[in-house]
Amino acid sequence: MHEISVLHKAVELAEQTAHDNGIERISYITLEVGELSGYLPVFFEKYFPLVIENRPVCKDAKLKMIIARGEALCLECGAMYNVMIQEGRCPKCGSRSKKILGGRQFLLKEIGYE
Repeated sequence: MHEISVLHKAVELAEQTAHDNGIERISYITLEVGELSGYLPVFFEKYFPLVIENRPVCKDAKLKMIIARGEALCLECGAMYNVMIQEGRCPKCGSRSKKILGGRQFLLKEIGYE
């Protein structure tokens, strides 16, 4: 369960950014999590309150998430499709030969503050 360590790093980065910019309180943190990143958003939601527990700048902060679709281009027929929905197989020709176009990212997208 590597979501906890990645979440810690994201919160630390948000705290450092707040400190560097004279922000006293973070009201929310937005993460962009790709479907193909290997991270499970449910764990970020579950552990966020614990990660921010002893961090005054994050007191009462909320976690927002954007889920980026795992998109691919079929190298056989050129069709674009969602890898997760199609279970890695092109819906047009059935090939598993693909180029991943998106959905692997994990980003600290936004820090909201008061």
